Amino acid sequence: MNKLLWAKKVQPHKIKILYERDAMGIYDDDIVDDVGTSLYARVDSMLMVTSSNLGKAICIECRTEIQHNYNREFILECPKCGWSVPFGKFNDSYKGQTLHGYGALVELTEFAKKYPLAKTYSEKILLIDWLIHTFHGNLHTNPSRPTATNVIEGSNAAVANLIFSLAYGEGSTVAKEELDIWLEKHSRSIHRHINPATGLKA
Repeated sequence: MNKLLWAKKVQPHKIKILYERDAMGIYDDDIVDDVGTSLYARVDSMLMVTSSNLGKAICIECRTEIQHNYNREFILECPKCGWSVPFGKFNDSYKGQTLHGYGALVELTEFAKKYPLAKTYSEKILLIDWLIHTFHGNLHTNPSRPTATNVIEGSNAAVANLIFSLAYGEGSTVAKEELDIWLEKHSRSIHRHINPATGLKA
């Protein structure tokens, strides 16, 4: 990752192509790697931002934790490699990019640990499918928002419609039951006013 540049969200058409091919039994290693590595980079950025929000910035050069006091003038200086930047500049670099992941920290951490170990197409797409069907506050009575809105480009409504429209077929590696679980959680989330079937507000 370049200095103070954060991984962007994955383009929705790539997710759609991956699922369409999977449903037809076409297990495309190139597209699953493209989507998977892009999601991994995005999740990594989210974990770094979330860590900073919790009081420990991460050096973008060597990944060392740097404690701070949230003062904009405070200089984040890595004790190992010497990288430094004012906290205010570091904090401003991710504003408006929906990189805050505290509510899904467990899920994001699990994906970040498991994805680099995934070797086969099946292992990779199952992790991708699991991640985009999780929620912030995944185990709460009323989940907050779909994690997919943090990692896939588009409005909340467009992402909800994308998840609803993902293709499943006889050749699918992923299970359609995950969609049913997602829809039930969506109906209890803060985005319940969005109709996933149409992408419109109810």
